[in-house]
Amino acid sequence: MALLQHERETPVAPRAAAGVPLDITLQRICTWSGPIFVAVFFTGILVAGWLPPVSANQTAAQVKAMYLQDTDQIRLGAVLIGMSSFFQGVWAAVMSVQLRRIEGHRPLLTYAQLAAGGVGMFVVILPAFIFAAAAFHPERSADVTQALHDFGWLALVGVGWPAILQCVAVAAATLTDGSEHPVFPRWFGWFNLWTAFGFLPGPFLVFFHAGPFAWSGAAAFWLPAVVFSLWFPVWFVVLRRAITAEANERMSSARTRDAGVRT
Repeated sequence: MALLQHERETPVAPRAAAGVPLDITLQRICTWSGPIFVAVFFTGILVAGWLPPVSANQTAAQVKAMYLQDTDQIRLGAVLIGMSSFFQGVWAAVMSVQLRRIEGHRPLLTYAQLAAGGVGMFVVILPAFIFAAAAFHPERSADVTQALHDFGWLALVGVGWPAILQCVAVAAATLTDGSEHPVFPRWFGWFNLWTAFGFLPGPFLVFFHAGPFAWSGAAAFWLPAVVFSLWFPVWFVVLRRAITAEANERMSSARTRDAGVRT
């Protein structure tokens, strides 16, 4: 009788088709937000005509001429860059759900990762609106347009700290997971530490107008861009496997519980 009473009191997750808990289905859907974020973000950069990125050495007159010539192109690119942040927020949320499986009731690193993901959304939205503002009145003073353009690129490429915090939080949680069946493989923790180092050169672009550490350079832009492009596919695969493992564990526990009730 006690077992039956416990069964009635235990909350049961809503179920989608084929007996799969609804939250598992939602998690699987949300994992696609990562690849979509990357695709929409870089499409925005490409549409704006900034892949490869424009030089930080451009004069005010050159920057103004670019905005006058490619006004609508830059506006559309800014819209797409800003739109991509929606998917980034969903991505951070689904990662936090899996991190909490590691930490349980004291999810410090989970909250750190989620907070960093929220700030990361702002880091994407802010430069998008700055570029849009620069293209809104391209006929204005060249110095004003250049200031907005510089602000946008410094914010877009130079603020890598939220992504670094996300990587460090995930790495710390993964490498300290001492359970018999870890949520994430250990190599995933080391991968995130490597990724964090890949984002480090970006903030130093404020000291350079040319060379590898300028916003168009190999260290400040291309290295983080490559790391960024690898980061999301790897997270996608690992997350999908973790979600599948969670679903299997829960279904196995449910079968065991049901067998106990019948006996």
